This record gives sequence, C-alpha cells and structure tokens, in this order.
Amino acid sequence: MQAASPPLCQVAFSVLDLKATHRWYQDLFGYRPAGGTRLFFGPLASKIQGLPKASSTCWWLGDQQDYFQLELFQFRSPPVAPLPADYRPCDIGYSMVGMYVTEFEAWLGRAHSLGVQLQTEPVGPLGQRRVCLRDPEGVWLEVLEQDVRRPDAAPRRWPEAGVATRFVRASVADLQKSRRFFVEALGLQEAAELQLHSPEHEALWGLAGAECDSLLLWAGDYLIELVQYRQPSGKPLPADSRISDQGLLNIALGFRSRSALDQVFRRCEQMGYRANSRPVSFGSWAVTYVNDDQGFSVELLFVRPWFDWFMGFVPRKRG
Repeated sequence: MQAASPPLCQVAFSVLDLKATHRWYQDLFGYRPAGGTRLFFGPLASKIQGLPKASSTCWWLGDQQDYFQLELFQFRSPPVAPLPADYRPCDIGYSMVGMYVTEFEAWLGRAHSLGVQLQTEPVGPLGQRRVCLRDPEGVWLEVLEQDVRRPDAAPRRWPEAGVATRFVRASVADLQKSRRFFVEALGLQEAAELQLHSPEHEALWGLAGAECDSLLLWAGDYLIELVQYRQPSGKPLPADSRISDQGLLNIALGFRSRSALDQVFRRCEQMGYRANSRPVSFGSWAVTYVNDDQGFSVELLFVRPWFDWFMGFVPRKRG
C-alpha cells in the first residue's frame, strides 16, 4: 500500500496591508481569525526563511479543516517588492489559490454587496460553477461551488466556517523537474483520476486560448496543480526575487511526527535539494524551508496536536 502523502497545512502570503487583507478574507469568505505572532524576527527567523534581517508580523486564518491555515505575513524587513502590475497567472511562481464555499449563491451576493470585482461571470452547470477574482494584494483566487475531495477523506472539524481551501496552483518552467521535487522528494501522490481544470477555464484568469501541460497532485486531502505553459510563456522569477515579495510566499506540508518530517527532509537532501537550514526544533514544533531547483519554497512543519492553538491551527470567533 502506498504511504499517505503529507497534507498541505498552510498557504502563506506576503502582504502590504495585513489588517485590511486579514479582514477581507473574513468578510468575503468566512475565514476565521486564528491568532498571530510578532516573534518571527532576528537571526533564527532569517536562517529558517532564508531572508536577510527577517522581521515580520504574522496573522493566521482558519477554515473548515483541521491542521490548516492561511498565513499572512507583513514584512518589516527585508524590503518587499510589490507584485508587478502586469503579473499573469502563467508567470513562474505560486499563482492561484482555490477555495470551496458551501453556499455559492449567497457568496455571490456577498461579493456583490462588498463591491468585489469578479473577473468573469461564473461558468459551469449548476452545482459545479466557478469564478475567479483577485484579492486586495493581487493574488488570484478561484471559488468553487463543487467540493473536490479524496474518497476516503474524514469529515471536517469546523463545517460551520462555510469555506475550505482546496488547491494551490503553480506555474513552473519545467514540469518534469517539478514532478521530481513534489512527487519523488516530497512524497505527494498523482491525482490521475481527476481533472481540476480544462482548457476553457483559462479564460477565467485572463488567458483564453492558453496552451499548457499540467500535473495534479494530492497533498493529503488537498490538491497541488503544477502547470507548464507553452503559450503564452510565463515570465521567469526575477534574479533578485525573495519569498518575502508581495504575493504567494510558499506552501507548507504538515507532519504530526518529527520522524516523518525528518524522513522527507533527508530524502530531499539526498536528491540534491537545498534547505535554508536543517529542521529547527522548538520542542512542540519543528520547521525547515526546502527549495527546489526552479525557485519554489516548501515549508516542512511538524506540530504536536496539543500545540495547535498556539500555532494558529484552531479558529477563533470572528472579531
């Protein structure tokens, strides 16, 4: 039997306006605040994140799912490069986040009342509609009426939240290199039975007629979609880019045992991938950031379940 893939436990953003963006995700989607920290600074934070003089404020958001969060960073240092005005989802990097909402029609009404601009009208038959928009920081989001889950997925812990993050999309320069990293090194599983997007969906994010190859992977009960565009070709990451630049920062894979994290970390090392540091342990949790050969950062995070509250994995009541 194939070992279970480590689940996605975190999608991280670098934002310019933490307070406004944090509130926007609550008001529009129903994400719930889950605490935060100002302790990510100094030499240890720089070592883990691979950033000079790293210093940030970090606030978390939870949805329906256990051991999952959106993580919003506002960096004080290093300087944050803004998302280019001409950014397209085919440009290299983490490009989109997808979420399922339990009441799609009500969500459309809420978006309208909040003055949110949708990129197109929703597409698809009733029960399978979807639509795209950009958040206040310019990140592309896709909202799904249909939930996409593994057949053996467990019931969600907080269904009353009304929203569940379902996938992260990344535009990559070389799909085979990405497969080596995400499948062979990190241990994600191919979702050959699914098709998350078809060519006509490219118009949802402004790339009508685009041609690409894709690889869809399970990360626990979440999906990672890797896409290599043939037409149009995406802009490469700038030579001086940092994960602290505005937009999607990285993703994290979650572990409930330190030995499981160490096993994946060792496999990444053996396959030649560079980490910013060896896993750093804080007793109740441990972390490292691993980098592939195309500029993608993936955090490996171990948290003991009893420490979830302190690490932002237990949603609070909305403030």
